[in-house]
Amino acid sequence: MANLNPVVLPRYSERTGSFRLSLNRYLVGASIVSEPLRSRLRNRALARATSLQHDETLDGTTPLLVLMVYRARNVRLVKALLSQFDSTADIRLWALDEIVPELASKTLGCGLGVRFSHINWLYNVEPVKEGSWLVIADDDFFFSKGNITSTITMMKRAGFSLAQPSQSMMGWWSDLFHVSRPLVQARDSNCVEQGPLFIADSEFLKIILPLPESNDMGWGIEAEWYQLNEGRLRIGIIDGCRVVHCGKVANSYAVGPALETMRKRVLDSGIESFWQLRSVNKYWFTWQRTPPWATD
Repeated sequence: MANLNPVVLPRYSERTGSFRLSLNRYLVGASIVSEPLRSRLRNRALARATSLQHDETLDGTTPLLVLMVYRARNVRLVKALLSQFDSTADIRLWALDEIVPELASKTLGCGLGVRFSHINWLYNVEPVKEGSWLVIADDDFFFSKGNITSTITMMKRAGFSLAQPSQSMMGWWSDLFHVSRPLVQARDSNCVEQGPLFIADSEFLKIILPLPESNDMGWGIEAEWYQLNEGRLRIGIIDGCRVVHCGKVANSYAVGPALETMRKRVLDSGIESFWQLRSVNKYWFTWQRTPPWATD
């Protein structure tokens, strides 16, 4: 579904940016202090998530291509996610350290390197079925509400070409913007993060692929996607589905260079501040049968 009305980013305000940054830092600090409790809640939620049987299936008209780079230590989370796909999904994995026996049949490569390079290789190593939707997933999260099927179903109802589930406060998140909103089914937004999970339809994957293979973690790629899309296709966050990100943000690499790369990508995209991208155009509330932008 194309956006019929051009999207105009909100004007950047240093006061608003400073407030949001301070609030974000406060909540991250609170998360660290409350980590013993959050850890117990995560473990309970993970136990529930890995015990669920997923009987929901898509309508059969949406071929899925699933790309993931994983580490052996996260095999439990990887298996929990992959169990949500049926046998028709084209699942392609890359192992960073070692190939896990349970995942060997889907693991096409192994070795260290840059995530985006591995994702590009996985995409190109075999032909992709026409009309495929692209699912790119990290290896360190699980669904605490909904699943892959319900996320894609909500995407279709919302008319999103690029989307991701919201995040739970139980997990580690980079910005409050991506945390689930109460009483909201979905948000027509200007920003979708490149992790821990995002889904692109067959039109949007043409915009984002190939992913840039510079030696970085991809911070700020959302600004480039916004610029490339030019408001043609609607993107958003599915608050009706929720994931718990178990890995701390930037826990395995230096934050400084990643932030600098993000700033450069934002500025090169003609955007004053990343805060402008982390904005919502419209909300789809739980009491509304259809999204309010359906009539735009």
